[in-house]
Amino acid sequence: MAIYDTLFSQLDVTSSQLLVTDRDFRDPSFGHQLRETVVSLLDLKVIPVFNENDAISTRRAPYEDSSGIFWDNDSLATLLAKELDADLLIMLSDVEGLYSGPPSDPQSKIIHTYINEKHGKLINFGEKSRVGRGGMQAKVAAAVTAASKGVPAVIASGFVTDSIIKIMRGEKIGTLFHNEANVWDCSKEVTTREMAVAAKDCSRHLQNLSSEERKKILLDIAGALDANVDLIISENEADLAAAQDSGYEKSLVARMTLKAGKITSLAESIRAIADMEDPISHTLKKTEGC
Repeated sequence: MAIYDTLFSQLDVTSSQLLVTDRDFRDPSFGHQLRETVVSLLDLKVIPVFNENDAISTRRAPYEDSSGIFWDNDSLATLLAKELDADLLIMLSDVEGLYSGPPSDPQSKIIHTYINEKHGKLINFGEKSRVGRGGMQAKVAAAVTAASKGVPAVIASGFVTDSIIKIMRGEKIGTLFHNEANVWDCSKEVTTREMAVAAKDCSRHLQNLSSEERKKILLDIAGALDANVDLIISENEADLAAAQDSGYEKSLVARMTLKAGKITSLAESIRAIADMEDPISHTLKKTEGC
């Protein structure tokens, strides 16, 4: 704990150690008391640091899942994330995330979005991390459990500068675990040809729609823009911050900036197009050949 005190004190931040045992989590009232304690500490600008209280732990069996509620800091973090209604659980390791095989194998690729149905039986775990009890397999198990309880989790490297900040910005860092990841998985690589063919197919599909159907699509797009102005601006601000951090020129960053008026103007332009006479299947000009 002394190292936490030293490092946090350099930032003028106070830290406090909270020791728990597996027996604590069996008490139904513990969760409420825990939340009140953590909220009080955070209100006082104190960072709580959790660990297992080995001195009074009732554990008699070796450290393995079947012996109790938690057996390492990864599963403890999952329990705490659930009890505290956390928005996100971040677990740092000595590798950049979950790989398809041992990180030392050149053929292994990092998995940016974990899908249990897809990756569960395909991953070949290497040796354990140099620190901690559980290794990557324990982290994955903890992250899957957290995601199933409604808390998204990210496994990333603690050796990457500002990794936590980058994760909070939504950058593609580490491996994400989410209970709906299978719905919006985009991990399949799509070639340029496949994209071009898909675009052409969609073009033909649009041409076959009635004028009213096409008009409704345009009006729905305009309505979605109006309804999500705040979200669009928030995401744009995150993109601008990332661009500035990456060293983009100020003129380019300025061109990327979106204002509410610009979004509203775009929505109005789309509505104007929707109200125009449908040009599809209308002959605009004829040219006679020799």
